[in-house]
Amino acid sequence: MFSRKHYINWFSLIFIVVSILILSLNFRFLKNGTSVLIYNLTGSILLIIILLIVDKYLDPNKIDIFSISFTFALSFLSYLSFFPICFYLIFLLFFFRDNLKNLISVISSVLIFYFLIQLYTLGNYNADIFYWNIPLAWIIILYIFTLYTGWMVADMQEVYFSTGIIIFFWSLILWLSNNHTSLDSSTAASFIISILFFLSSFRRYKVAKFLGKIYKNL
Repeated sequence: MFSRKHYINWFSLIFIVVSILILSLNFRFLKNGTSVLIYNLTGSILLIIILLIVDKYLDPNKIDIFSISFTFALSFLSYLSFFPICFYLIFLLFFFRDNLKNLISVISSVLIFYFLIQLYTLGNYNADIFYWNIPLAWIIILYIFTLYTGWMVADMQEVYFSTGIIIFFWSLILWLSNNHTSLDSSTAASFIISILFFLSSFRRYKVAKFLGKIYKNL
């Protein structure tokens, strides 16, 4: 699992260690932001489970009741756990890459459901689904990288790893750009979310010269 050619597993491990080191700098978020931490952890676990189910059982070429339920679930998780769409856009680009019409329909449905949930619960619209108090230049860079990565990933291992990378740097930029001397609850929760995605990217596989990665049973 950690041989020389298991690059993704090694890089995931490195990012996990770095995230843990950053989190170890300050533990105030455990006392000051328990609710934010719980919402984000619960949301991230549910998001990983949903992505796994969708990848195994949904047809990217069909829009049916299950696809609609999927878009509503993503919208609800964004509302509940403050997830920007950047957190799961790589998966959407990977899963619907052969059907741009359905990709556009799903992303549109996620946004519509998200704003309807907000309107029903809060009575107004909030654009947090697009950003988390990060400078505009960094938002643009992260979304460009996300769009590029979403078209380049080849399997779910790369989806989880790339998503972890996006969330890690999103968290790092959020922390540094707001001049935090210690982690706040949202940033800390976001680092923990990246760890969960890196853990999900661990795979046992062998590398064949011509066939690339050949996965073994987990």
